[in-house]
Amino acid sequence: MEKELEYIRKVLDNSPDIIFTISREGKIRYVNNTFTRYLGYTGEEAKKLHILDLLENREAYEVCKKLVKEEGFCPDQEVFLKVKSGKKVKVIKRVRALRNEHGEIEEIIVNARDLTYLDILKEKLEEYAEALEFLIEKRTEELRGMKTFLEDVLKSVPDMLIVINEENHVVLNNKAAESILENNGDFMNRVYIVDRENNEINLSLFLKKEKLQSIYRTYNCFYKKNSEKIPFYIVISPIIQESSTRGFIILLKDISDVRSKEEKLLLYKTIFDNTLDAIGIVDSEGRYVDQNKSNEELLGYSIEEIKGKPFNQYLRIKDAEKTWEKLKKEGRLRFIATITNRKGEERYLDIVAMAVKDRYGRDRYYVGIKRDITDLIKREKELEELNKQLERRLYTDPLTDLPNRIKLIEDLKNVGSPKLAILNIDDFKEINDFYGYQVGDYILKELGSRIKKLLPQTGFKVYKLSGDEFAVLALRYIQSAEFERVINYIIYSIQESPVRINDYEIHLSLTAGISLENHNILNKADMALKYAKENKKPVVYYSEKLQMKELYETNILITRKIKEALKDERISVYYQPIFNNQTGKAEKFESLVRITDIDGRIILPGEFLEVAKKARLYPEIAKRVIKTTFENFRELPVEFTLNLSVKDIENREITELIFEYLSDERYSGRAIFEILESEGMENYEEVSAFIKEVKNLGGKISLDDFGAGYSNFEYILKLDVDYLKIDASLIKNIHTDLYSQIIVETIVGFAKRLGIRTIAEFVHNEDVHDLVKSLGIDYSQGYALGKPVPFEEISSFL
Repeated sequence: MEKELEYIRKVLDNSPDIIFTISREGKIRYVNNTFTRYLGYTGEEAKKLHILDLLENREAYEVCKKLVKEEGFCPDQEVFLKVKSGKKVKVIKRVRALRNEHGEIEEIIVNARDLTYLDILKEKLEEYAEALEFLIEKRTEELRGMKTFLEDVLKSVPDMLIVINEENHVVLNNKAAESILENNGDFMNRVYIVDRENNEINLSLFLKKEKLQSIYRTYNCFYKKNSEKIPFYIVISPIIQESSTRGFIILLKDISDVRSKEEKLLLYKTIFDNTLDAIGIVDSEGRYVDQNKSNEELLGYSIEEIKGKPFNQYLRIKDAEKTWEKLKKEGRLRFIATITNRKGEERYLDIVAMAVKDRYGRDRYYVGIKRDITDLIKREKELEELNKQLERRLYTDPLTDLPNRIKLIEDLKNVGSPKLAILNIDDFKEINDFYGYQVGDYILKELGSRIKKLLPQTGFKVYKLSGDEFAVLALRYIQSAEFERVINYIIYSIQESPVRINDYEIHLSLTAGISLENHNILNKADMALKYAKENKKPVVYYSEKLQMKELYETNILITRKIKEALKDERISVYYQPIFNNQTGKAEKFESLVRITDIDGRIILPGEFLEVAKKARLYPEIAKRVIKTTFENFRELPVEFTLNLSVKDIENREITELIFEYLSDERYSGRAIFEILESEGMENYEEVSAFIKEVKNLGGKISLDDFGAGYSNFEYILKLDVDYLKIDASLIKNIHTDLYSQIIVETIVGFAKRLGIRTIAEFVHNEDVHDLVKSLGIDYSQGYALGKPVPFEEISSFL
């Protein structure tokens, strides 16, 4: 029993509550250790105290005392207990009475629990509540701001954002999505996913069929709007809660522009890969990054082999560094380069290079578009060589090997103070007829050689002109008397030294015409020579007095005849046939102007054409010929040719008349216009424009008198001619002149390579005709085949 009491005491002493007992009178009889710890009184000190010594509120004591007496206990009360130190401890107490067997109260047990920590806790809780309220307000404000921000973000997102729940109902969307949702509550049935096999699956069915994980997925899709399919990218992200899908976040992006750009890029890529021009792309440092198929074929190296390597490892460019810097500065440049491809072949390239800039305006890439011009370069070199050969041949008399009349004309352009003498062999025709042309040729060669030797070593040059004429030109300034002395010395020496050949001794005499004029010196020297021969004088200087009265009278007479012929409609056109050398048929007719005099005599153009030009009557004659020719051949299904000078082409009335006739489809492919080769060369721009318009209207172009002057093959390409009419000077003696044959062979070979047809004029006998055909000339024209006739008589050639 004592052990049990001891145990109970230990329990009471170690209770966290203050436990003590009082008598019915209120005297303290027992206290536990907690009482001593909180209130500071020892057990002995406490037993001397009355309960009212500890209580501050007597009223609370009286109430509790009454309840204990009546009920046996007092419910919980909050009171303050006085501590020995004078402080107070707030407690909540509970009181219960112990009664004896008679029901009388023997002792009252008081159990009090310290409420101080509750106050502290309350204060803390109040502080926490205030802090929490502040945090809640702050967080609420942040959430409001975040909500506003997210709403603004949703509004500004250009893509369509839609949130649907697990029943596929829209619960949230941004402004961009309104267009797809308004009037289309069934948008889920209008969106179709395109899978890798290009199957089209309705979005609603797709979401049911596919088990999407917690991560998002991107797909190609399209939106059906009536019959239109609008391409989209779609991003689908499932909303997962407690391992279950509660809905989906759907992001739609209209990619119509992207698809359009993709199609354009594909088109550009196809063009890039398949264009015949070679295209290489290098970076800003000049290293290859890409090329097309043509570039690979040109170089012989794949992109894998050249990628990252500098372009100048393969291209050879003149002044490469300077060219590269110029390209960087200008952004676009055209230049010529060469390469040696993988096969070791050298190729010439025409390159257009351009810069491609990035978004900041800096050069990111350089694109080089290359065109292989190797064949063109080779052809130009061949043409250059041909031109040199032709120039040498055309500038040189083939018999004497002296420079000819053409060379004299060229040299006169470069002499500041020219002095010119033309020397003619007297009665050379009789010598040629008596001794034969072989002796005549020998005399010409011998005479050319002698004149050359008789001239001073410097400052003079001798030329062989046509027939039996030579020319001597002073290349630098000398006094007139000195030039006359040189010419007289030549004449005297030739007369004193006969030419010996085959036991013949042939005496020669010369007549000279001299001009000291700067302007038109050749014609004036020729006029002086004619005057000298007509007046049997050995040497004549040109002067204005040589303009004979008869020449004026003749010009006036011819001018009057032209005016009368125009007035009386006596300008007529004759037509000379041009024969196909293969078939022998007359396929074309050349229009030739004539004047019918009042006595019925036919006046040839050589008598009146130059006078007409000087009298400014030529344009009217040209228009009459054009009108007559076109009207004559309106219904006749053969080709016809018209001769045009550059003056004709410069005359707007004449060209407009031609274009008007060519606009009639009945003339398409039948009208040929012959342009004098030397005139065409000097007026290339205007002639070229005229030719282009003629060919656009179905006309054809022939280059007349080709080979008569300095013929430039390059202009044949530029003028785009259909026919070359080889000059009479090369044809008339072609059966006996080897040099003429060589020149004609060159012209014909060149023309055939370019697809240009050739015509030989002045075919005056069968020998010439046979040789012309053997040389491969396509057409022949001349008196041996057919003379010019009026239009009414051309049927005899058809």
